[in-house]
Amino acid sequence: MKVFQPFRLDTVNHCLWRADKRVELAPKAFDVLRYLVEHSNRLVTQDEILEALWPGTYVNPEVVKKYVLGIRKVLGDHPQNPAFVATFPRRGYQFIAVVRDESTSSSLELPENKLNTIVGREDALAQLDDCLSKALNGQRQVIFITGEAGIGKTTLLDVFHERAAAHPNLRIARGQCVEGFGGKEAYYPVLEALGQWFRTEDGGPVVHALAKQAPTWLIQFPALVKADQRAVLQKEILGATRERMVREICELLESLTAQDALVLVLEDLHWVDPSTLDFISALARRRGPAKLLLLGTYRPVDVILSQSPLKALKQDLVIHSLSHEIALERLEESDVIEYLAAQFVEERFPAEFARLICRHSGGNPLFMVTILQDMEKKGLIAQANEGWNLTVALEDVDPSVPETLDQLIEVQFQQLSDVEQRILRSASVAGERFSVWAITTLAEIDSEIIEEACQGLAERHQFIKPAGIHELANEQISAHYDFGHSIYREVLYRRLSEVNRAKLHLLLAQRLQASCDSKEQELATELALHFEGGRDYEQAIRYLILASENAAGRFAYRDSIEILRHALELVPKVASGNRSELEIQILGRIGDAQYVMGNMADSARAYEKAALHAAEGDLGAAQVNALISLTLPLGMIDVDQAVAAIQEAARIGASLNNPLLAARSQMLAACARLYYDTWRSQDAEICVSAEQTVRRLTGSGAPQYPEMPYAILHPLQGDYQGTLKIVEAGILKVSENTNPVSYLLALGIKAVALMFSGQFGEALKVIRTAGERAEKNGNDPWLLNIREAWLRTIALDFEGARRLCESMIRSNPGYPKAQPKTISRFATANAALAQGNYDEALQNFEQILDKDVTPKFFLHWYWRMQAQLGLGSAWLASGHLLNARAEANRFLESALSTADPNLQALAWDLAARVAMAERDWAAGERDIEQALAILDRFQIPTVAWRIHATAREMYRHLKKNKEAERHRERAVEYILALANSFAPDEPLRESFLAAIPVGRILRERDVNTARLRHKP
Repeated sequence: MKVFQPFRLDTVNHCLWRADKRVELAPKAFDVLRYLVEHSNRLVTQDEILEALWPGTYVNPEVVKKYVLGIRKVLGDHPQNPAFVATFPRRGYQFIAVVRDESTSSSLELPENKLNTIVGREDALAQLDDCLSKALNGQRQVIFITGEAGIGKTTLLDVFHERAAAHPNLRIARGQCVEGFGGKEAYYPVLEALGQWFRTEDGGPVVHALAKQAPTWLIQFPALVKADQRAVLQKEILGATRERMVREICELLESLTAQDALVLVLEDLHWVDPSTLDFISALARRRGPAKLLLLGTYRPVDVILSQSPLKALKQDLVIHSLSHEIALERLEESDVIEYLAAQFVEERFPAEFARLICRHSGGNPLFMVTILQDMEKKGLIAQANEGWNLTVALEDVDPSVPETLDQLIEVQFQQLSDVEQRILRSASVAGERFSVWAITTLAEIDSEIIEEACQGLAERHQFIKPAGIHELANEQISAHYDFGHSIYREVLYRRLSEVNRAKLHLLLAQRLQASCDSKEQELATELALHFEGGRDYEQAIRYLILASENAAGRFAYRDSIEILRHALELVPKVASGNRSELEIQILGRIGDAQYVMGNMADSARAYEKAALHAAEGDLGAAQVNALISLTLPLGMIDVDQAVAAIQEAARIGASLNNPLLAARSQMLAACARLYYDTWRSQDAEICVSAEQTVRRLTGSGAPQYPEMPYAILHPLQGDYQGTLKIVEAGILKVSENTNPVSYLLALGIKAVALMFSGQFGEALKVIRTAGERAEKNGNDPWLLNIREAWLRTIALDFEGARRLCESMIRSNPGYPKAQPKTISRFATANAALAQGNYDEALQNFEQILDKDVTPKFFLHWYWRMQAQLGLGSAWLASGHLLNARAEANRFLESALSTADPNLQALAWDLAARVAMAERDWAAGERDIEQALAILDRFQIPTVAWRIHATAREMYRHLKKNKEAERHRERAVEYILALANSFAPDEPLRESFLAAIPVGRILRERDVNTARLRHKP
């Protein structure tokens, strides 16, 4: 602690105190002051300050001058006759006051002067002291301080803050909810509190911990992220969710408080945003030790009136002994007596005076203090040589005291000058904290006059108090002030006529908008508030949409939806010409957010409404885009409806004069039919043609997300390298999208391409890495689990595939069941077939083919064809050759209707095996030659070893031993290549090599090798 009378500079908690009052300073202003104080024995140049506080960054030297000017105002210093900061023109600055170091005491005793300013709160302070002691011992504490407006919640916190600050190795971070836009800003008070803390670390341990343990929070503080780190950080947090953000900040705070304790103060929670409540709930429910004390204040009445979920959360936490409430009651007469004795030294008031004050104030501390200040100003109480006295008879005091605090504030306001009244009216529109810059236009008064008037009001303790010098979003430096209490602002704001209020809101919104173009995203909620107040609803909606993007950027999709719903409520107030476009845009964004959250039905409803409004407004392009989006959630709910929606989009798109939209909708419609209905060559050709048109019109080699579904077409035609090329180029584009499902879909396509190209190990690595990230983000990796189950069936681990699918069916109630059920049946059937349980195998294969049992899903026809292959193999193994031949013929007809070389090769292979069983060697040879011809045209290693194994059997029976041996060797090569694509210690490698058909081929290799070794 650095002390220079009458100030104390707390370098641990980064705050400045004047006696018992905390003085507000912006973080950088504090840093400049601290640097000057710490080097008070010498001259400090501007360049030295810039290098020390803005290393590696160009900053205009004028900024230092502005911060020094602000510091002087806070300290009450005069440039011509300085007591603290002396200026040496063209050289720099020197801190000239005497500075001494004050060791921090471990005592939690309150300084004597502070005890004189608070009464009736001894029990509350004792409870807070007890909670701090527990927190210091590693028992996390969550405390709610409640009470009506003016009851003294903030004063209590200020007293406790100073007591706690005297404790060594303790940090205190404070944030405050703000009426209006604050409730729409996700994590608003948490970001404010932590931001003040983190920005003072100068890249220290806290920032390193953020990068390692809470990257989703680090990205929220751009000033802490270097340019070369941003891309890596964005990739790390891709697909993050609300759950991950909450978990990361809880874990970070627990880690940071392992050594040094933290008091986190969140004030005015009656205006809290939902995400902050999630944070409080999670922090309270965690079981591990933490030297952490969270203090939250709120007004119970406001919580009830606003129907805030805070009430239910607090009750639940209290019931489960996870939090404690300190309810502040009104003061008693004895408390008033104590206050009078403390504030008015040697007072000689009549015995009934305290009772009169208590009765008129109702025991409300703010009302009591305001009454006494007003009486002192009017001369009803005055200080003489013998002490403080009433200057009139007690009975004459009573009628002059207003009945309510509102009335008293009104009286005090009327006593101000016209200039002061105009300033305060404008300030009430700007907010509870306002800058001189913000109200210059509103009050139509010169900024210097405003600043002088505000400083005078603050010095007289009327209405406002200084809040330091802060840098604005437009990079200007301006003095800031707070209303002494939110009640002051509320009363003055209510006094404004609706017309005047709207005028001032609009003026402020326009000034902010004109001055902060580059920062409008971060000011979105504030701009939305003022444009709405100014009745420019179209602009308000525009900024609400930006605010919803901010919430989504913090993975607070629920908050984003609430903001968008508020925007939707404003649409009827917009001029009729633009209503439809705005409503469609808002509904589309609501659908996007619901989709990311996994609320498929709600997402579909939002997109359907958007499409309907577009149709009613004859907005064809908007209708097509809404229908395209609708396909996504419907694909999870009802694939037939999904296909119908995208086909309607293609029909409408074809009628528009928009070639790009028409091509995209045609491509996606053809893809939907291919994936959800059946394979048609005509649809595949449409996809190729439309995709070429899209690339030509966009001039982009990398596909956008709408084109990504086209990528899955390539592996279905044996072009795995083409798929990988498209996906690798497009996955970076998808990475820019915060939609985690989009990213998982792209990775799923990549896994399929790797899988069928024989890169089992790499496919498994992609699946598991993405799955771990999904689980870290709080996303359900169901899509990746399906891909792993698919891989396991190809690698012949049928039991592993079945277990994985059964786990998905049990644990994923919100996702479609048809695909995991089908893969589970397929795995069960193949396992039964390998064990000779033919009836069980036949039953499961037939259930896959039965459309009443197995509904449509993504690529359902592929799995039905695999079931046809399984049925044919089961009939063949059980000796039912007629049934085997019939099924082989059906499978061959089905496979040849597709462009998939895997299916075609397997169909010819089954036909050859049936022919061999029928001892029709000529037919068998023709069939296996067809399969081998496909291997010559395509690299399909996952089925190649099977084809060569069958060819080996065929040529062995035909006594073509050299041919048979060549095919056996090729089968072994493919098997070993597949196995060795896995890591050496991967269990799937061992299970694949141990599978019956694989083992049979490998054993023959070993036998032949042994024969060669012993050949004479």
